[in-house]
Amino acid sequence: MSPSRPTAPRRRDIEAAIAAYNADQAARLLLPPEATRLLAVMFPRGSVCQRGFWSLVALGFDERALRALLRALTDAGFLTKDEPPRPRGVAATYHLHLPPVRR
Repeated sequence: MSPSRPTAPRRRDIEAAIAAYNADQAARLLLPPEATRLLAVMFPRGSVCQRGFWSLVALGFDERALRALLRALTDAGFLTKDEPPRPRGVAATYHLHLPPVRR
């Protein structure tokens, strides 16, 4: 199995968390099905991702849609992002929260 390929239980956990979020009447914004794919790619096993934006685009994510998805997942509480001072082009660190962190 490829190291970037999510395990079946991991993908199911992500799908269930997004479905629960979308079913919650308090959700301000529904997350599209592509959000599950993005989280599964970013977090195949762990809860930390240091993959660069352009590497995600190279996997078939539209640049504009990817920016919107990352923002929506952050706003929904599924992701937090660490951006320490760094040179341009170095990947930010994302942390996955299942269930999402309510703000």
